[in-house]
Formats: sequence, structure tokens, C-alpha cells
Amino acid sequence: MEYPASSSKLFGKSLQSRKVAAFSLSERFYPPHFKTPEHTHDNALFCLVLKGNYTETFGRERRECTPRTALFHASDDPHAEHFHDSGGHSFIVEIERNWMSKVRDEFGFPSITSEFRCGVLPDLGARLYHEFRRFDEVSPLVVEGLMLEITGETARRTFEKKSRKPDWLAKVERHLRERLAEPFSLPEVAAVAGVHPVHLAQTFRKFHQCSVGGFLMRLRLESARRELSETTKSIAEIALDHGFSDQSHFTRRFKSELGATPHEYRQITS
Repeated sequence: MEYPASSSKLFGKSLQSRKVAAFSLSERFYPPHFKTPEHTHDNALFCLVLKGNYTETFGRERRECTPRTALFHASDDPHAEHFHDSGGHSFIVEIERNWMSKVRDEFGFPSITSEFRCGVLPDLGARLYHEFRRFDEVSPLVVEGLMLEITGETARRTFEKKSRKPDWLAKVERHLRERLAEPFSLPEVAAVAGVHPVHLAQTFRKFHQCSVGGFLMRLRLESARRELSETTKSIAEIALDHGFSDQSHFTRRFKSELGATPHEYRQITS
């Protein structure tokens, strides 16, 4: 299905929508293998992935969007989506430009797109979606309150990401990337950084919004995803090369994060 490039259109099929103050909320469905052209939106968007998975391309970079991924899209930020075998189901909130401008002017809200897989933002998005589904006479007040909280947390997390990381944190990230398949121990990783394990865990979560173990799992799955697409290695071999105990363990984690089994993903991308 082809669509012209757009600066305002929301793609996919709308299942339900509501307008509350400066916010337009909608639940949308995307069929398997659905692709959008590169496009922008006039308004900023908050998106929570409910089901399915897709690859989002922005410039030369890509991100894998899976259930509970929360995204805050800046207005006029070009991107494109490619939904995989299971299609997609998302909850989207459009934020009127005037409201967003006031927030940006008063608080210096960042004008970049951010993603959040861990922490409070996916939980706030889930609460907002629940309120959207149960909608009653007090829901407009709850929706506005949650959107203020979501916007504030997005600004806080984005600024934290942009603040200068301690030098030892880059050493930890490099250590994890170079030893994807090795057993993980927080005290051992903390020793590499020369810090206490508690300080490592707290600082790591501040900058990545997930635990060290969660970060390592994402690295393993992303590397495995590339090998499924780019090599002819067996799935069992890829699983062992990336630190999984066996193929079934790898398959469970891969499907949980990406919405498809390794075999299904290889068929989609081959």
C-alpha cells in the first residue's frame, strides 16, 4: 500500500480515537509487512507500542520497536516504519503545536526524538491507555494530568541522557559490547569500572533507563538480529555465540522482545 509523504497524516487503521484539550488520542492497527514512506508530523507525538513489532528508520539509524517501547517524536522529525510479520498495534497521542511550544519555551523541552524501553514512561503510557479505554466523565482531567507527567518525565530523561557521562561508564559499555557471550556478574563489571556495584547500577539506570543486565540483553538480541539477517549461521549457533544457554532460551527472549521467533524473523528479512 503506497502513501504520499505526509506532514500530518497518521498511518494505519484507527480503531478508536478521542480529543481531550490539546491532545488527540488514538489506538491504531497496522497489518503485517506494512510500510510507511519517510514522513514527518506537524505535531509532536507520544507513542506506546502495544503489540507487534516494527523497525523505525530515522536518517541512517534504525531502532527496533517492540511491546512497551515508549517513543516521544518531536514535530517535523523525519522517519519511516516497517512492520514485521505480526503487524502492529499502537497507542498514539498527538500534542498540539501551541501547547508544546509553551512547554518548550518555559522549560526548554528538548526538540529531539527519544525512546524509552524501561523505567516510568512505559508505565505512564500504559496508565494513559487504560484511561483512554475506560473513558468516563473524569477521564479528561486524568488524561491531562498524565500527559503533563509524561511530558515532564520525557524532558527529565532526555536531559539526563544528554548530560555528560562519567568516563568509566563508557568503559563499562565497551566491556559489555566486547564480551556479549560471556557470563554476566555485576561485581565483576563494577571492578572493570573501578566503582561500587550499587553506584554502577544506579548510574547506569540514570543514563540508560534500564539495568546493566537489561542493556546486555538488548545488545545480545540486536547483534543476533543482525546475524540472522546477514549470515547463514544456524539459529542454534547464533544462540550459543550470544551467550544464550540453548536455542529455546534464545527463541523465547527474541520473540518476547521482537514479536517474532528467530526463524520467522529470518524469513521476513531474507
